[in-house]
Amino acid sequence: MYPYEKTYDHVIELTTKDHVATITLDCPQNLNRFSEQLIDELRAALDQVHWDEQIRVAILRGTGPVSFGPGDLGIIQRKLAKDLPSARQVMFEISALIRTMYTMPTPIIGVADGQCLGGGCNLLLSTDIVIASQAAVFHELFVNYALSPDTGGLWALQRLVGPMRAKALCMLGEPIDAATAAQYGMVYEVVEPERTLERAQELAEKIAAKSPVGVNHIKQISNRLHDYSMDTYFQVEGDYLALGALSADFRETTAAAAAQRAPEYTGR
Repeated sequence: MYPYEKTYDHVIELTTKDHVATITLDCPQNLNRFSEQLIDELRAALDQVHWDEQIRVAILRGTGPVSFGPGDLGIIQRKLAKDLPSARQVMFEISALIRTMYTMPTPIIGVADGQCLGGGCNLLLSTDIVIASQAAVFHELFVNYALSPDTGGLWALQRLVGPMRAKALCMLGEPIDAATAAQYGMVYEVVEPERTLERAQELAEKIAAKSPVGVNHIKQISNRLHDYSMDTYFQVEGDYLALGALSADFRETTAAAAAQRAPEYTGR
């Protein structure tokens, strides 16, 4: 990350319990805006989760009424509205962050409690599974500022809702509620406001109990489907299936079944 002025003591909090990490956007006083400090601290948290072999699932959430905020005005003024090289500098950091989320082996469960705005909304949509509160709001607001989506917005939306609906959401620039987002395919499940984190933890624990090898392979295949022809897909499918069959986790599955016990996976 290039040098920047740190405004807050911290904007990201990382906690772990058993095989689950929780990454919290913890700067409600700045509406969890997509600042340089948030990009830097979130990237560090994701790297820590990525390389911790004990962590099998991550939860990404935000505190306050705005769970995932829009771009910080400071970035827009100092970088995007300055010149093209400066804009590319900050967008390189943002794209690296999103690529990490898509490619890291650890699945990420996003939790939308409140408003999810602009770049923050697209950060959330780059997670693998989204749990939303009935009170959550999703807003692709860029066009209202003469901007196109950033933070991988159209990439995520077209995968989730299709090209036509993605273009409509971004061109209209109107907020949608959680029920509509679920209907469109942006959200896996909508729950009562007080149950979002609890439900995410339930899913995380269930996924963490599965083989990390199998879970990672599912994520890697799914997140690269945009790049595959049908022929390439079937080759990749076969290769990953073979890699799974060659893993210690697969041998453990068969050994556990023979011994009539629960498997103990290592992710190898």
